[in-house]
Amino acid sequence: MKTIRFLGVWICLVIGVAVGVWSLRTPAPLPADAPPATFSAQRAMADVAAIAQAPHPTGSAEIAKVRDHLLMRMGELGLEVSVRPDQGFYANARDPYFLSVASVQNLAGVLPGADRALPAVLVMSHYDSVPNSPGAADDAAGVAAALEIARAMKAGGPARRDVIFLFTDAEEPGLLGAEAFFARDPMAKRVGLVVNLEARGDAGRASMFQTGPGNGALIPVFARAAKGPSANSLASAVYAKMPNDTDFTHAVRKGLPGLNLAFIDDQLAYHTPLARPDHLEKGSLQHVGDQTLPTIRALADAAALPPPAPDAIYSDVLGQFMVSYPPVAGWALLGLAAALLLFAAWRTLSLGAASGWEIARGAACLLLLATTAALILHLAGRLLKVQDIQRYFDLLVRFDHLLWGAGLLAIAAGLGVATAMARGAGRIIPCVAALALGGACSLVGGFDPVGLGLGVATSVLAALALGYRTDALGGWIGGLVVLLVLATTAQVLAPGATVMLTWPLLVGALGLALVIGIGGTRDKRVALALTVVIGALAALTVAQLTAWSAFTFAGLGVQEPAVLALFVLLAAPALSPLTHDFAATRWAWRAALVLVLAGGGLIGYAAVAEGTASRPAPTGALHLADLSSGKAWRVAEHPRLDAWTKAALPDDGGAAPTQRTLAPFWEQPTWMSETRTVPVEVPQLSIDRAEDRLLVRLIPAPGAEMVRLRLKPGVALSQPRLNGRPISLKMEAGKWSSLTYHAPDPNGVTLSFTTRGPGQVEVAALEYHDGWPSLAKAPPPKPAGLMAFGQSDKTAVLVRGRTRW
Repeated sequence: MKTIRFLGVWICLVIGVAVGVWSLRTPAPLPADAPPATFSAQRAMADVAAIAQAPHPTGSAEIAKVRDHLLMRMGELGLEVSVRPDQGFYANARDPYFLSVASVQNLAGVLPGADRALPAVLVMSHYDSVPNSPGAADDAAGVAAALEIARAMKAGGPARRDVIFLFTDAEEPGLLGAEAFFARDPMAKRVGLVVNLEARGDAGRASMFQTGPGNGALIPVFARAAKGPSANSLASAVYAKMPNDTDFTHAVRKGLPGLNLAFIDDQLAYHTPLARPDHLEKGSLQHVGDQTLPTIRALADAAALPPPAPDAIYSDVLGQFMVSYPPVAGWALLGLAAALLLFAAWRTLSLGAASGWEIARGAACLLLLATTAALILHLAGRLLKVQDIQRYFDLLVRFDHLLWGAGLLAIAAGLGVATAMARGAGRIIPCVAALALGGACSLVGGFDPVGLGLGVATSVLAALALGYRTDALGGWIGGLVVLLVLATTAQVLAPGATVMLTWPLLVGALGLALVIGIGGTRDKRVALALTVVIGALAALTVAQLTAWSAFTFAGLGVQEPAVLALFVLLAAPALSPLTHDFAATRWAWRAALVLVLAGGGLIGYAAVAEGTASRPAPTGALHLADLSSGKAWRVAEHPRLDAWTKAALPDDGGAAPTQRTLAPFWEQPTWMSETRTVPVEVPQLSIDRAEDRLLVRLIPAPGAEMVRLRLKPGVALSQPRLNGRPISLKMEAGKWSSLTYHAPDPNGVTLSFTTRGPGQVEVAALEYHDGWPSLAKAPPPKPAGLMAFGQSDKTAVLVRGRTRW
């Protein structure tokens, strides 16, 4: 019994983390000879391999091959196939001077249902990739999954309603195909519900991370139908506040209900050359199908689609099943937790087992634990210097080391505070240390108000919580009181966010009530059984929090490791009675120190590790031909030069690269090295004025994938039109406005404006082609530890024009 009390916290931690990691595994991919009506990742991989042979951004020659493959496959499946050309638009609400446009070719295939008048279910994915990425996961996997779903549904017999399979174009440059479909396509009026398939990595379980409005009746359908569901209403609530978007965003804006799924592990393969079919985890693809095929079948067979209802609170439980309930049930669960906690607090106080001051210190200690973990991890994040996309991907090279290192530091912070609480540690040293760590956050990257605020908060909480010994019961009850307050606040402000608060609170309150109700017995068997129950509840809590935290860290942790502090706060009350016994021993400080050294070592290794052949780091350089000045440059757009760019930029022994600007496209200092001019394809830019209309026309050179037009008028211009269509683009005197056009019409892109009185306009156009110029000296081969990223290995051609009237 003594050993169990001494090692209990570690046993529960190890078991809990192990079970949590186990729950994150992907299902085994079903073989190609699986039953026809089931989803087989092995069958779907044939389409992934065909689609992701090479990068296929919108406007490229490769995307035409992908489009032909999809049209052939939809025809083979017997779908009603149509190509739906249009222009897609993206206007940034925060920047009225910017507009992104694409000529898109969406593909639609309809699987007819028995009653074609019923609202259809739309299954959506996009078939373009970013430059330099084959896009096996993003989004060839989604497209292949949709084709396999169509095949399986047809094999299972006709559904009650139509299912439309939409493959959108130009998602990557701004959701442009989806904008065209939901804004102007007549087929969109037939849609009653949307299921979108996405990816932000190429491994891990597929999570249903976003829903449409009023999901209260839809979520139970998903919970019943999906096999091995993965979903969380807090993730959906947080995602709704983030700037990230997918094609599903346009469905939400139209008020359509639906589900958005993606897998996000191994993000080093997100938008990089690593996103190859052989690198894609087949189990991730299988998990997409396991969840979506039965859900889509259930929706397609339903007499009526789920009506709007108040958003549900929901979560999967260790990836095995889902619980979902309306907000009113959330209040009931909070009431039950409050009743158990009230009983335990009353009983504790009446027996004199703890005082009110100890409970108050326990509450302060839980907050201290959270702020300490947040402070330490935030400082680690500052030291990692994640200030640009290059550094972000450098850290993804050793993401697992970063995750485990941050986790160990978080546990160390929790153990350190628990030890100080159990031993009644003094206040002065912790307060000074907190202020020092908070100030240290500003030593890297400039003044950091977040770090300083965490340092001050931690110092204040240390002054309130420490200086006296706090026994296990006081700390346990006080911590649960904090969770109750946080959960109640969340239930009022954002009910979906309560799922991560209410269940740890309820499990902890149940364990506390059992200890207060049964504890103190002299029957060793009862005491042992009670200890086992408390340990099992703690291990279960840690397991679920491990699963939640791994997904959360994958989404947010590289930018801000302190996100793990939330899970330390949630796990602490369940582990509190077990931790207290260990914290009172002489081994506690040593264990915390070992965890700090191990965690810091892992994070340090992740910070300095370089790319390898299997996990390369990003790099990039392009050829720029400035036809207006007659010069040419080699350009590296990343802020830091690696060994390859240092060798690639100076052409034929030219001058070393320097940071310079080249307005209006490179207005921030960028690495450039002048190189010899060579023939390039030349776009034709003309500026004319007819009566009161100003016409700016660009005829792209053959093979142009994208053009960027920037205009700076001397007077305000009004009534902008693009190829005769009214657009939203602000044109103010003396300010640059920008139009980016993907897959430009070979016949030309024409912007027109109404002018008033005399004026002038300056125009610059930048056109991108795949590959280096044929007569330019090729850069040296990239080493195995580096991979092309973004616009690397492309040719950009810059032309300028100006006119007065």
